[in-house]
Amino acid sequence: MPLGVTSVPTRVQWPYMQQWHVDVQHEVAHNTVATVSYVGSKGTHLTRESNFNQLFPLTASQNPYLVNHEVITVDPNGGSSPDCGATFDANGVPTGAQTLMGVPITGQAAVNLGIAACGTNPNLFRPYPGYGTITHLEDKASSIYHALQTSVRRNVGQLTISAAYTYSHSIDDSSDRGDATFVNAYNFAANRGSSNFDERHVFNFTYIWDLPFFRGPGLANKFLGGWQFSGSTSIDSGIPFNPVFNNDNAGVANGVAGAGARPDIAGNPHAGPFPSPDPGFARTFYNPAAYTAPLGLTFGNVGRNILNNPRRTNFDMKVNKVFPIHESVALEFRAEAFNVFNHTEWNNIAGGGGSAGGDGNNTLGNPGFLQVGSTHLPRILQLSLKIYF
Repeated sequence: MPLGVTSVPTRVQWPYMQQWHVDVQHEVAHNTVATVSYVGSKGTHLTRESNFNQLFPLTASQNPYLVNHEVITVDPNGGSSPDCGATFDANGVPTGAQTLMGVPITGQAAVNLGIAACGTNPNLFRPYPGYGTITHLEDKASSIYHALQTSVRRNVGQLTISAAYTYSHSIDDSSDRGDATFVNAYNFAANRGSSNFDERHVFNFTYIWDLPFFRGPGLANKFLGGWQFSGSTSIDSGIPFNPVFNNDNAGVANGVAGAGARPDIAGNPHAGPFPSPDPGFARTFYNPAAYTAPLGLTFGNVGRNILNNPRRTNFDMKVNKVFPIHESVALEFRAEAFNVFNHTEWNNIAGGGGSAGGDGNNTLGNPGFLQVGSTHLPRILQLSLKIYF
């Protein structure tokens, strides 16, 4: 078994961030202040890892599957699949040529095909013989972030309300060192897309109201006055993810990347009708028929993080009051409600390129492909007492 090692740079390029912003703030009405900001950020020499000993992928002219628009099938009777028993030896090494629709599969194409479909040992053909996976660390990833941030705050008597909205986009070719989205270590540009944590739209609305009842001194004030009502509403667009094809379809043995390939796109994923999920308590958010198995010996043509998980809308509310007991002692009562309207908040279809939790239904061919069958927390009511002393 060949040795798997980690390769680190002999000369470190320290990562750095550049940030800039422009803000405009103005009192647009009595007791009302609005702020508009442009915020930017750029990351340079960020860390990424890949397989330095990945086999080379085929060029378009070398790939008979690409020429004939065929996919690899693992069934020997499938027509377009390789006849592994006849053309590969016990170690999966190619022993003879076969054809696909009259086009010979020989040389490097036969090697990659054996790895993709016939169990060929890739370590026999790696660029650096004697080694298996070489986990290569380097400081060459980059990121860019642009955002329009707006907010409004207004005070009316004992009521304070504020609203904030952010429209932003974060783009990178590696969201963290362990980003499991690489499928080709020789083409990092193909990995550039929305960051795993990108949230395009974020809206928050908050309010705090000191209730104006029984404010005068007396017994009524001690029990009925001094209450505060507050709450927040948040609406966030879902983080991105990409569909995956769970197989080393290109036959390059990239052991560091999380997914072997991505599917090919064959239609509009937003166009229905969407199939009814089974079991019943689930929802299909994109059209599964829009994706197909990738053409043979390719990585698939679907980009990184092209779809988004379900958005989340949440309402939280709280009522609280502080009861003075002594000069240095007080009792606070709180009644809090989370997801107060108890509406369905769907979990993620999948993590953003592997960086976040979800149902894991982003793999082509899975029964629940592009479906969500679980939800976030239901309504939660919470009562609490706190003593200050």
